[in-house]
Amino acid sequence: MARNTVKMSAQSLREIMGEAFDYEAFEEGRRDARKLFKEQPELRADKIEEVKRVLESGVYKHRPGPSYWIGCLCEADFYW
Repeated sequence: MARNTVKMSAQSLREIMGEAFDYEAFEEGRRDARKLFKEQPELRADKIEEVKRVLESGVYKHRPGPSYWIGCLCEADFYW
């Protein structure tokens, strides 16, 4: 069975979450991603792919929630 998908920006994901959005988790995700990108820039592409997979799957069992991963994705947009 084919699944329909939609590509969305990190900002759009934040808006969809509404009141469920956790700003503290978002900032933690940004900090963690920034640290990784700074200390191990060679892992940047792999981390971005991991973040996309987690957000696309919607499965957060034993992982931080979506706000954290959106924070990682936002940081990837700003950190080169």
